[in-house]
Amino acid sequence: MSVSQINPIFRINKLYNSLSKSEKRVAEYIQKHMADAVVLTLQGLAKKCSTSDATVLRFCRSLGYMGFADFKISLVPELLRSGKKVYFEADNKDGAADIKEGLKQNFINQVESTLNNCDINIASSLALKISKANKVMIIGLGGSAGVAQIFCDSLGSLGIYSSFLQDRSIIQNVVPMLKSNDVLVGISHSGETEEVISAIKTAREYGAVTIGITNFLPSGLADAAQYLLLTVVPSILLGSYSCQARISQLVILELILYEISKLLKSDYSNFNSRQNKSLVIS
Repeated sequence: MSVSQINPIFRINKLYNSLSKSEKRVAEYIQKHMADAVVLTLQGLAKKCSTSDATVLRFCRSLGYMGFADFKISLVPELLRSGKKVYFEADNKDGAADIKEGLKQNFINQVESTLNNCDINIASSLALKISKANKVMIIGLGGSAGVAQIFCDSLGSLGIYSSFLQDRSIIQNVVPMLKSNDVLVGISHSGETEEVISAIKTAREYGAVTIGITNFLPSGLADAAQYLLLTVVPSILLGSYSCQARISQLVILELILYEISKLLKSDYSNFNSRQNKSLVIS
């Protein structure tokens, strides 16, 4: 049984005595405030426990998780089983102001968590690969198709050749044409969309750079992709049909777009500098 299938609270109880003094404070807070821990950022949880970011990360790894996001995702099923809420749900008794405030906090928490979980060095590296690619292909089905199209349009506005695919038969025919200087981005909230996973595997076989965007680790997409970007969205009734899932995907892609625009500005500045030097010499 993998660590992702074990009750995280059970693991905390089992390993509690082996934790350091500061890690025990994190464990005790989570045991008492599991619902709050799911929506807190790593920095936020560290502050609540009067400890450091590194301690929280070390605590998660002591339990066998890859990182803080991985640990938080494992908490969601336990919260749902216990009947506790991990996000704001509108009630008939709630007024318009309460609903708006609750939804605002939902989005703030998930965007903050997603960005804090995203390694800026990885985002910068992927931005460079995309900006230098011969062609970029983005795949998404269902709700992810809309996100794929938006990212494709945004790349086009930056002068980067890209295409998005959502038709199953076209995906099967086109992906094998990718080469080592191409990039394939696969988007799946669940990480289990069969067509996306298959496309990622095929693209890797042909040497293309593969990037997966999902909300779940482990998942088929997480295992298949060369590079992985994780959103942090609590499990809710609508699942992948919720706008929350799409907004977090777009937040990650916006970060990559920002890094690409920085690279393009730098290239343009260097080009102008070389041109000016050439004019002076001549």
